[in-house]
Amino acid sequence: MKTGHWLTGIGSIVLLLTGIGHGLRIADVQKMIVDGGMKAPLDVILKGCWLAFSGEMIALAVIAMVASGMAGGGRIVLICAATMIVNAVLLLHFVGPSFPVYVSATVAVLLLAGGLLQRKPAA
Repeated sequence: MKTGHWLTGIGSIVLLLTGIGHGLRIADVQKMIVDGGMKAPLDVILKGCWLAFSGEMIALAVIAMVASGMAGGGRIVLICAATMIVNAVLLLHFVGPSFPVYVSATVAVLLLAGGLLQRKPAA
């Protein structure tokens, strides 16, 4: 059980830092939009999606960390893991093998293992 909390904590910290770093890169996205000549409304849609994805990562990290400390929270951690698996698959499909895919997959594995170790055994 303690190992599950540690794995969830590590995954949550990695995800939280990734989400914060992702959000702070909005200036780079703005520069790419200007350099690429992207026009409205696509420019604001891209920025909105970029920041929404950052917010999702931060929220998932907090939810997984809080759930890890709750009785029966392993199921919630597993839902967070499933979300990260979907993110990794979508990123792999649209971006290809890259650092964001590897980070998402690593966090997914950490949360999956942590959630499985925190589940209560069937009575």
